[in-house]
Amino acid sequence: MMKKLFAGLLVSLVVGCASAPSWEGMSEREISQWKSIGFDAAQAQNWRVRGFGATEADGWVQANFSLDTATIWAKESFNVEEAQVWSQAGFDIEDAVTNRSKGLTPVRAN
Repeated sequence: MMKKLFAGLLVSLVVGCASAPSWEGMSEREISQWKSIGFDAAQAQNWRVRGFGATEADGWVQANFSLDTATIWAKESFNVEEAQVWSQAGFDIEDAVTNRSKGLTPVRAN
């Protein structure tokens, strides 16, 4: 009985560790950059797979954008500063894209 329990625990441990996100595919420098901004391996991999580097991801996070929201704005060629200005002025992404394509810029409400 104990052997089966031990074997089950061992299998769970191995499977659990194997499925945990890792720093795989990153250089020591990249890992250091992600860690220095407080990201763990899972967070770093999630942002990285969406095309963000550590510095850029940190900017989006500091501006209170989620990964999904940052991805949407970045896909439309907004950097974090631009996205922040447009969103703080009350524009959603669709309106921001439309207005920017007309050469308009957002006006901040006082």
